[in-house]
Amino acid sequence: MEHNHLLPLPARQYGRYILIFSIITLVSLGGALVYVLWHARLAPTWQAGVVAAGLLAQIGLYIWMGYTGRDQGLTERNLGIFFSVSLAIWLVEFTLYPEIFWLVYLYIGQMFGMLRLRIALPVSIVLGLFTVAAQTGWRFGSGNTQDFLVGLGVWAFFLVFMVYINLLGRTSQERAQLINELKAAQRELEAAQRQKEELAVLRERERLARDLHDSLGHALVAISVQLEAIQRLYQVDAQQASTQVDELKALTRASMEDLRRSIAGLRAAGLGERSLCQTLQTDCVEFGMRSGVEIDCGIDPRLDGVRPALAETVWRVVQEALTNVEKHAQASKVTVEVELDPQEVHLRITDDGVGLPQDAENKNDCYGLRGMLERVEALGGSLVLDNIESGTLVKVVLPRDEREPLKSSGA
Repeated sequence: MEHNHLLPLPARQYGRYILIFSIITLVSLGGALVYVLWHARLAPTWQAGVVAAGLLAQIGLYIWMGYTGRDQGLTERNLGIFFSVSLAIWLVEFTLYPEIFWLVYLYIGQMFGMLRLRIALPVSIVLGLFTVAAQTGWRFGSGNTQDFLVGLGVWAFFLVFMVYINLLGRTSQERAQLINELKAAQRELEAAQRQKEELAVLRERERLARDLHDSLGHALVAISVQLEAIQRLYQVDAQQASTQVDELKALTRASMEDLRRSIAGLRAAGLGERSLCQTLQTDCVEFGMRSGVEIDCGIDPRLDGVRPALAETVWRVVQEALTNVEKHAQASKVTVEVELDPQEVHLRITDDGVGLPQDAENKNDCYGLRGMLERVEALGGSLVLDNIESGTLVKVVLPRDEREPLKSSGA
């Protein structure tokens, strides 16, 4: 049968106080034992022997309770055994040796520290009434009334003090538990943040692998095929073979440029503390100079105020969209527009190129578009890819605050 734990293992910050209280208890019981033995040294009596044996039993019980609660905490069963047996022994001791009645204060203090208040208080009241009545000889006449009332006043003051200590201890325990829960929640948040960062790194690696497979892998296959063709062609038409060698050089240079671009993307740090607006403007200018494509970039200046994760996604989506235009669209003009409203960020990129294949973001070989979709969905946004009359439209809507993912769609 399992028992409910009233007290868990003591928190580290309370260990010193528990040790001090344990020392006081053991010293008090030992002092009472020495007192009884000292007074009975000249004329030993059976009463002194019984009391001495009881005190030894109480010391043993206290050590047993501490040992059993060391690993799994104190249970109702163990506490019930400890207080029932200890108080029964104290009643015998008090009857035989009234001088050591003060030991009851130890057990009352322990009850207020270990038991629930609704148990400790009524038991303590009964013990107080019993002790005061016994000390006045169970006579309530006019001669003993004053002593009885004084005794009750002392007990009442002691009980009020113990109730205050009990409530103070419970409040401190609840506060410590709350602090521990907050620390645990903080650790979980830190772990979640680390997992999020690791996931972002893995996604970037996956994007790079897809990009290399999509560009460099295909180029290497083409180079290998053309080399075999040139090797055979040289024996038949050296001039045509030389022409294909020139084409092969151009393909190799283009592949090297793709590789440099992928490596640059891998080495590039995140947005960090940089201004998103300025970074997007710079990327657009560099794209136009590098590709020769006319670009019109309209960035809402309020974009710098969005949360970091959202800014990073907007930047990466623009980068990927411009890379796709440069590599595949054969466009002469690109327009990049980013606007904010109170709830959402709207990103719109259009070009006048050849357009996208049907359901492009779901095709296995369209790794860049799939990466864009994953980034957008991770923030609960939506992505629309559409072939418009003059080329391609990439439309992204991202929530400015955290929310559940929206459904992404494509043309």
